[in-house]
Amino acid sequence: MEPHDADLRHHYDSELEEIRASLVDLGTMALSNIRHAGIVFSENRPEEIETVRNADIPINAKYTELEARVFEILALQQPVASDLRFLVASTRILYELERSGDLAVNVVKALARLDGIPTDASIHSAVSQLAEASAAMFTRGIEAIATLDPEIGMGAELEDEATDHLTASLYKLVTLNQDELGLETAVALFRIGRYFERIADHGVNIAENVTFVVTAQFPGEG
Repeated sequence: MEPHDADLRHHYDSELEEIRASLVDLGTMALSNIRHAGIVFSENRPEEIETVRNADIPINAKYTELEARVFEILALQQPVASDLRFLVASTRILYELERSGDLAVNVVKALARLDGIPTDASIHSAVSQLAEASAAMFTRGIEAIATLDPEIGMGAELEDEATDHLTASLYKLVTLNQDELGLETAVALFRIGRYFERIADHGVNIAENVTFVVTAQFPGEG
C-alpha cells in the first residue's frame, strides 16, 4: 500500500471508530434517561417528569448529527464489505437508540396523565422490576457496541425472556386489580409495561446488529 493510500485508510478507520464511540455515547445518554424514567416511578418522583422529557432533546440532536455523518460517509466513500456492514448496521442501531429514548419519555408522559403514581405494593414492585430488567437488557446492547462482541447478540433473545416474563406478570396483575386501580390507571400501566418491554427489545436488536457487523450474519441465520 502506498503511503498516501495508507494515510487515507488510517483516516477512514478513525472516522469509523469515531462513529462507533459516538454510538456508545448516544446509547449511554438514552440508557441514563431510561433509568431515570424507572426511578420516577419506583421512587415516586413526579416532580422529575419534566427532567426526563427535557433530557431527550440532546439525544435527538446527537442522533440527527450522527445519522448525517453516517450517510455522508456512505455517499462519499466506497466502503468494503465489512465497513459497509458496519455503516448500514449503524443506521439501524441509531434508530433503535433514538426510539428507546422516546420510549423513556413515553413512560413519564403516561405517568403525568395520572392523578399520582400508583403506590400499591405489588404493582409498584412489578413495574420497578420490569424497569430494571429493561435497562439491563438495553445495557447489553450498549456493551455489544462498545466491545464488538458478537456473542452478546447470539444470546440476547434468551436473555430477554426475563423481561418478557416480567411484562406478562405485570399485565396479569393489572388485569386482576383493574377495578381497584381504575380504568385510566390500568391503561397507563399496560402502556408503561409495553414501553419498557420495547426498550428491552431495542437492546436485543442492537446486540444482534453488532453480531451482523462482526460475523456477516444475524443470530439464527446460516
